[in-house]
Amino acid sequence: MNILRIFLESSIAAQIIMAILVIFSVWSWGIFLKKLFDFAKVRRKSSTFFSKFRFQTGVKDLESLGEQLQDNPYGRILGSGLEEFKKLSLTKQMFSGKQNYQKGSNEWMSELSDNIRLAMERAKITEIRNLESALPTLSTFVSVSPFLGLLGTVWGIMVAFLEIRARGSAHITIVAPGISDALITTVYGLLVAIPALIFHNIFRSRVNNFDAEMDKFMSEVFARLRKDLTLT
Repeated sequence: MNILRIFLESSIAAQIIMAILVIFSVWSWGIFLKKLFDFAKVRRKSSTFFSKFRFQTGVKDLESLGEQLQDNPYGRILGSGLEEFKKLSLTKQMFSGKQNYQKGSNEWMSELSDNIRLAMERAKITEIRNLESALPTLSTFVSVSPFLGLLGTVWGIMVAFLEIRARGSAHITIVAPGISDALITTVYGLLVAIPALIFHNIFRSRVNNFDAEMDKFMSEVFARLRKDLTLT
């Protein structure tokens, strides 16, 4: 089956629909390849970060990670937590220098340390949004492509019936062009929607895995920073 020949022999309406679907197909494959590269890069950078993070015990050690606090999602989440930790530490030092500073202030500071978690939560939302980039586009292709194919199907059948009415005959040579347009646009729509659906599900699963891993990481970091904040 020569797809190019079928395209050239189709009606203008069918050609327009198929051209749009071809654009969607190329676009979705481009997104697939780019996201594969992006996720591989994130995983590689994150592995390097964790290879050093697990050996750091104190806050000063965590701050010494340097550029690795900026080149991967986990590092940026940690960096936001460390920034909030510094602010709270400074607040605690300011209050500890006052005469009315009480031991109960440690409990107050423990409650205030929830700001560290909130800061990391905000950073996590940004990171998840970055990982999810282009997934809405794939979802749109999954939804729209079959409907475009269906539009071509309805159009082709309508053309076939109009030809029957105009010529007063249902001979195969009369209805074949319209039926051909109806079928080929449906095929094009499915050829776009099926891979796009597979791509979307693959990357959605990976984003969900990162989301769960980030939650575990944030819990570990928060426990360490909160302990250091209340003890200092």
